[in-house]
Amino acid sequence: MSATEGDHLTVDELARRAGIPTSTVRLYQARGLLPGPRREGRVGYYGAGHLARLRLIAELQQRGFSLAGIKQLVDAWEQGRSLDDLLGLEAEATAPLAAPEPVRLPVAELAGRFAGQEPGPAVLARAAELGLLRVEGDVVACDARFLAFGTELAALGIPLDTILDESAALRRSTDAIAERFVRVFERHLWRPFVAAGMPPERIGELTAALGRLGPLAEGVVVASLRLALQDAASAFVAEQARVLDQTGAARQAGQG
Repeated sequence: MSATEGDHLTVDELARRAGIPTSTVRLYQARGLLPGPRREGRVGYYGAGHLARLRLIAELQQRGFSLAGIKQLVDAWEQGRSLDDLLGLEAEATAPLAAPEPVRLPVAELAGRFAGQEPGPAVLARAAELGLLRVEGDVVACDARFLAFGTELAALGIPLDTILDESAALRRSTDAIAERFVRVFERHLWRPFVAAGMPPERIGELTAALGRLGPLAEGVVVASLRLALQDAASAFVAEQARVLDQTGAARQAGQG
């Protein structure tokens, strides 16, 4: 989707991409939680900033905030700050929530994707619980990355249950890693910004830093994972060599 398309969302398109009813969008506007659209004649258009605001509201609600509490936060944040700066920072903060469009295919085709392994109802339910797919009648909406990685792992002979087990375990690990990076951002960037009175002229700098944090964190994790995999693989090979050596010695002793 181009930036131009992203700035020309009707209220129905905005609601669909946010995963909420159109009536909820209008409710948020009426309560002052969501800025109004940009008008072109009689048509109102929404942009990426509005979508970011909706995702931020959803995230805060999941953390237990009421709409009244969210409104207080928004009001406090908006004072003395331009809407463009505010929505720009929110867009960076909620960017990880912007999942790519899912791949849609009939449930019957999944077995062909996973090396003939038939994903039964229990497997589909667990994958949906992990956020890897959605079951919509006879059609599954899959995260494209899960489909690609799952296909490769299944082709290696790894069972679907194991793939899901590892997905769940890795998600717990990556949640902890993400939390560490967020805390680093909070201590060294956000708290000084708040202590300085949240000056509007520094919002752009903070937004840029937040935008860089994700790719930097990803790069650090990938590099660390590669080193860890090398160490683990070397240790595995060494251990197997030791076991084979001991087995061979035992056989020779038995034949002696």
